[in-house]
Amino acid sequence: MLIKQRMTNVVEKWFVVEPLFFAVWTTHELSINSNIQNIRVGQGRIEYNPAFIEALNDKILYQVLQFEVMRIILKHPYLRRKERQSVAYTASNITIQEYMETPLDFPNAKQTFQTDEYDNKYFEFYYQKLLEQEDSSLTLEQSAFSCSSKQNGQQSNDPQTSKGQSDQKTEDSERQEEEQSPEKTQDDESGEAEKSEEKSLESTSAKKDDKQTKIDQYIDPLKSGMENTELWDANEYYSNQINDKIELAQENNSWGTIPGRVQERILATLKPKINYREVLKSFRASILSVNRVLTRMKPSRRYGFLYMGSRRDFCTQLLFAVDVSGSVSSIDIQKAFSIINQLFKYGIQSVDVLQFDAEIKGKPLSLKRAKYKVQVLGRGGTEFQPVLDYIDTDKNYDGLIIFTDGWAPVPNPPKNRRTRVLWLFNNENNYEKMKDDLRLIGRSTFIKEN
Repeated sequence: MLIKQRMTNVVEKWFVVEPLFFAVWTTHELSINSNIQNIRVGQGRIEYNPAFIEALNDKILYQVLQFEVMRIILKHPYLRRKERQSVAYTASNITIQEYMETPLDFPNAKQTFQTDEYDNKYFEFYYQKLLEQEDSSLTLEQSAFSCSSKQNGQQSNDPQTSKGQSDQKTEDSERQEEEQSPEKTQDDESGEAEKSEEKSLESTSAKKDDKQTKIDQYIDPLKSGMENTELWDANEYYSNQINDKIELAQENNSWGTIPGRVQERILATLKPKINYREVLKSFRASILSVNRVLTRMKPSRRYGFLYMGSRRDFCTQLLFAVDVSGSVSSIDIQKAFSIINQLFKYGIQSVDVLQFDAEIKGKPLSLKRAKYKVQVLGRGGTEFQPVLDYIDTDKNYDGLIIFTDGWAPVPNPPKNRRTRVLWLFNNENNYEKMKDDLRLIGRSTFIKEN
């Protein structure tokens, strides 16, 4: 049977028995990678070495795939990248083993830390504890090495040691003579028969050993940790895709055989919706360009007032497009301009404000401070395409924020990929309706109701 087909058979069983496993697995692309030892996940891919899959029987293959899909569900490959990858792999394995309790030989928390105090914790917790354990072990090893070095130095001048070495040489010489004695020689025919039998046994055991070696490599963080976490890095896109599948499982109660305590851990990985103010801050920080300017008004950090210090002037080019169509209420438009005023508190020195409905209304209004009276020009239908075409024409903007209710067709992505786009919806319902369709164009958030 083809290797990929064996994996497909496992996943097809999940469609009925484990709907969440099936839904999450199908968000990733399955691909062959003969340069890796076993199987790994990350960046929307499930990569595997065919030789590794071939070495597993159907039962163990099911357990391995189940282990990896749970790794995806808990989003370990999509969290912040860890500096010590082998430790991250171990922490991930302990977390999954704590909840799945698989027959695979992954250690649980009690086996790792020699206490039941750390049972049923989470990935970040185990990662920190493993770091502490590793640092503590390193300190003990250094101390033991230092003591050993001192003892070896003393023994090298010890006459008893020289005598022991001389005795050892005599014993080795005697053993050699015994081996060469005719009394120890075996019959040739008997030897050949034994060798033939040994080869047959070795051939059978070699296959078993090969299978065991491959699964041991997969489990061992020192052999597979670096390689299997190579694709791990923070990725909001795939995290959101996984979250959508988890939310769907919760709504439809389609958890399959996943126990209640594991469901709670999975639901705990769902990040609460971020307040739009935090998104605006992070958006501003990600597009911010900074100029360093020397000044006498600030001392140098190293030399004090003998040399000039420096300050940093923010020079972000930001465009804020406000949907002024008839479907957007006057109160929502007031909120939009209130948000624009808040941007000045976040370090933005100037904002160009563009009004639009089915077309661009007038020229951009350049603001360098908060403004509380603005004339609204639109109130017709809604089209997003003119706004995105505008940043294709004027490519000097670092970022574009589009405030809208979302009641318009999905536009074509802009050709200008330099300008980052943020969709800011007037409420959560409109955000939920449009966020998936607009994901390829930019990030989305919404204004929370008080």
